[in-house]
Amino acid sequence: MKIAAKIISILFHPLIMPIVGLVIIFNRDSYINYAIPMELKRAVIVLVGTSTFIIPLLISLLLINRKLINSLEMETQKERIIPYAFTIIFYVFTLYMLKRAPIPPIIFNFVIGATLSVIIAFIVNIKWKISAHMIGIGGLLGALICVSILLEIYITPFIIFTLLVAGLVGSSRLILKAHTQSQIYVGFAVGIICQVIALYY
Repeated sequence: MKIAAKIISILFHPLIMPIVGLVIIFNRDSYINYAIPMELKRAVIVLVGTSTFIIPLLISLLLINRKLINSLEMETQKERIIPYAFTIIFYVFTLYMLKRAPIPPIIFNFVIGATLSVIIAFIVNIKWKISAHMIGIGGLLGALICVSILLEIYITPFIIFTLLVAGLVGSSRLILKAHTQSQIYVGFAVGIICQVIALYY
């Protein structure tokens, strides 16, 4: 069970959720498909993937090498402070770059929601260990629900699948004793709420 939980935690790492969300949005039949050229879609995905996944991952590996954190799991609150801070910096950089690109507001707002969730995770983590995994999957679920309503597109299978994955991820984090139930539920709620605020307001 622990091996399976570990695999699930790796496969559905919170850093990959913004990329997954963009790929789904860009491949649905909505006005976005016609408003954004394929080359720009690729550029946006590369930018978001590099700034919110690859660079934070490389920084985490560097911190491990310098023995500032013990592993990518970052099991303690203290270990998460520096990686979170760097992640916020590169999320803000991503927003700066996207603001200059000719993309629909919904894409920019989606990344704002992701940035907001990381900032909240950083602040909460100072006093309490919130689940970043659940913030990530909760954010993806919240974004998909909002996007399906705002763009009037059918992505119910993706929403159901994401909800099932959320259950698997939450269970995995509990099996690994990485979080308590309250940390799981609060993280999930934070992820959803951040996307609802960003996409609707």
